[in-house]
Amino acid sequence: MLKSAVTVVERRELIRRPIRDVFAFLDRPSNLKRIFPPSLAVSLERHPDDLRPGTLFRYRLRRWPLDFEWDVVVSDYCPPARFTNVKAKGYFPRWAMEHEILAREPDSELRMCLSYEVPAGLYAAFTHSYVIREAMEELVEAQIRAIRNALEEENPIQGG
Repeated sequence: MLKSAVTVVERRELIRRPIRDVFAFLDRPSNLKRIFPPSLAVSLERHPDDLRPGTLFRYRLRRWPLDFEWDVVVSDYCPPARFTNVKAKGYFPRWAMEHEILAREPDSELRMCLSYEVPAGLYAAFTHSYVIREAMEELVEAQIRAIRNALEEENPIQGG
């Protein structure tokens, strides 16, 4: 039986907004829904009205030959510096997405770090190599760019 390993996808992006604005944007999950490009294989199916420890998100990966969902819960919430979502249930044995915001006065640096593990076995290893890894890299890349673009617009922070 093939053993699964943890995969890490980390990206950083300079955002021309102060740290409090970046966190305020991320603190409204309705903004996160808005930054999911429709072309992504990963979608945000359900999100809470606000971030706080214990709130749930549901993601879905839909790319042939896969179609599955997983729930994540906010496990770490430290405004205005960071929050982390971890797997609550679903496909992945391990999933954690950390959003960290570093002050780079007058700007901010957003660091997104996704670490995940697929189930053990040949099928999971195959689908990870050909589908899942690319989808997870695309998720982090697209989100961090979309967050920067949204925040550098005129009035980016929308209510819940």
